[in-house]
Amino acid sequence: MSDIRAVRKYAAQHDLFNRIHSISADEKFVRDVAENWFDGRFEVVPNQRCGNWYCDPSTSSKAYAYFKSTDGHMTQWDFNLRRSNLNLAKYAEDHGGLILVDSTRRGKRMPDGLSKTVPIWCCVINLALELRRDLSIDDEWDTELYLPPKVVSPSEKSQIEERLDVWAETLEKSSLPLPNLTKPLRPFFIHPSTSTPPSIPLNPPYTPIICLSASRWVNNPNDSDQIPSVTKLGDSNRTVGFDYVPGGGDDDELWARGLTPTLFHANKNDLLKAERDDLPSLVDELVLSTSLSKLSTNSTAISSSSATKIASNMASSNKGGNMNVTGIPNSQSRIGLDIGLPIIQSEDKWIYEDSQYITIRLEEYEKYPRDLPRILRILNQEWVLAVANSKTEGKAYEASLRELVNFVMKDHKEESFLLVHGSKNDIDKAIQKYDSSPSTVKTNKDNEKNDDGNKEIILEELPSPSVEGRKLILPIILALICSDISENEEEININKDYIAIKLHSLISLWPDGNPPRSSLKRVNEFLMSGIRK
Repeated sequence: MSDIRAVRKYAAQHDLFNRIHSISADEKFVRDVAENWFDGRFEVVPNQRCGNWYCDPSTSSKAYAYFKSTDGHMTQWDFNLRRSNLNLAKYAEDHGGLILVDSTRRGKRMPDGLSKTVPIWCCVINLALELRRDLSIDDEWDTELYLPPKVVSPSEKSQIEERLDVWAETLEKSSLPLPNLTKPLRPFFIHPSTSTPPSIPLNPPYTPIICLSASRWVNNPNDSDQIPSVTKLGDSNRTVGFDYVPGGGDDDELWARGLTPTLFHANKNDLLKAERDDLPSLVDELVLSTSLSKLSTNSTAISSSSATKIASNMASSNKGGNMNVTGIPNSQSRIGLDIGLPIIQSEDKWIYEDSQYITIRLEEYEKYPRDLPRILRILNQEWVLAVANSKTEGKAYEASLRELVNFVMKDHKEESFLLVHGSKNDIDKAIQKYDSSPSTVKTNKDNEKNDDGNKEIILEELPSPSVEGRKLILPIILALICSDISENEEEININKDYIAIKLHSLISLWPDGNPPRSSLKRVNEFLMSGIRK
């Protein structure tokens, strides 16, 4: 391929107009399958993240699913306990099955996430439940591995089957709560060249997981996928051409200009009406308008006298005045989390009978001043923790962990804590207060005694719980939990397996908060090194 052709191809693949109209064409296919093939019988669930582009939030399920294609890559097959999706299994059974949507880029009929990761997931859960219930071979419990025959070769299927029993035993022995299924899970496969829907009876002896690949296969020589090449611009019905991009929703950080799936679906009609040259500016306006709207919503200032009250209200139960905070590891824990409701019910719940706890606002803060403590007081019962970037500032990230663990386990070992996601502005104000303190030796305890200026401190309202906040806080709370237990139970051996058990417990409650690998690496290093001790 010549350099000029390569440049043109790259430009077409990343062109905003091509992407938007490709996504729209694929979304229509998803709607047709759900409504016309199955008469709306099954809920449509997007596979994070790419699948969200093809599922309108107003009509699709709110269930959370995250199946990673890398767990289905050749020779890398895996049932990953960090992405167990166990809550989805029970959700699927309760709703009579579901349609799981994803897409793939050029060169594949289906993404590995749908063709292999999901079938492995179904089979391993079925096998683990068979082990747990000690079913005999005569029991009607299907543990077959179902794979799309024209997508996965018999050789690859055989290699996967050799690993299934080990994965099932690992799952069954793990601390994760196995779903109490009455029917085994069974995957089915649909893509744009599928001519007829799979035959699924109204009351099947299994729970159908319909793996729907939204994108056309542009390498198909028979062109049975009917690759779209023209689109109509809104009400004018004027037809214009575009270059179809398979897997158009993928890698959105490279082409979307800040546009998100939610924003796309909310403004889809206007976006699809726009001329090619006008589309980038329209997207920029929508993104800017949304950002300003969020800024306006979150900019309500509160005085120091009401700061604790608002933090309390955000974590309180809807019924009564007690604090209702869910977390790990047990009902006696004094550490609570305000990071959003767990996706499944946990046995580990507790209620704070009073609101006398310390709130710690956490936020990632790069290039933090070296001579300052990373945890600073901002109000009487409000503190901030500047968390370093775990990937680029590894030592500083461990310093954040060390200061927080010492603060909770040693300096304030008789008090209760609530961890929430704060903002960079919180930390800036805490630094300002610290720098203006008249104390000559500025230690945490000095700050604790110095309430000068509290009346002048104004905090922004805490942001609503978010995925970003959960990803930040979960590895931090993991370090606290393991440190707390090891302090009180000397015989506990803190190793990778033990840390993984606690991590899996957290992720089973908040699966979309699965922390970055770099954060977990730093937490493991911190917990297993002599630094913590």
